[in-house]
This record gives sequence, C-alpha cells and structure tokens, in this order.
Amino acid sequence: MNKKFMVTALWDDEASIWVATSEDIPGLVTEAATLDDLLRRVLAIAPELLADNAHLMDEVQSPGDLLDVCIHSQVRLDRLHAH
Repeated sequence: MNKKFMVTALWDDEASIWVATSEDIPGLVTEAATLDDLLRRVLAIAPELLADNAHLMDEVQSPGDLLDVCIHSQVRLDRLHAH
C-alpha cells in the first residue's frame, strides 16, 4: 500500500525555527532550525506516530508499506529579495 501523508512546514519568525504539523499523522508536531533538519525529524518520528495512533486512522499501516510524506512549506514573499 502507498498512502500519502501531508505535512505542513511553517517558518516561525519569532522563534526563528521551522515547525511541522500534520492533520494526516496524529500527534505530529516538531521543529528544527533548517528545513532539511525538519524533514529528517519528520521522517524519524512519523512511522512511530502512525503505529501508536493506528486506532485513530481510517487505514491501518503495515510494516513494509510505503509512506509518501509530502512536505508543504510556506514563505512570505516580502522576505524574498532579487539579487
């Protein structure tokens, strides 16, 4: 089985960190200084959260299933400058 899980990554200006949350993966909330580190953290904790919260999900994941984790990030255009 191959199921897609959407993860949203947002930049927190006040804390200067990336924050990831997901409506598809119950309990997923994590943060990191870089988007690459955030992806590593999500990939490290997502399988455990899916196993721990299987009773909350419509479809039960099995060992060996492929998880397609899509990270959607948002940035403010007013922060971008052409060089």
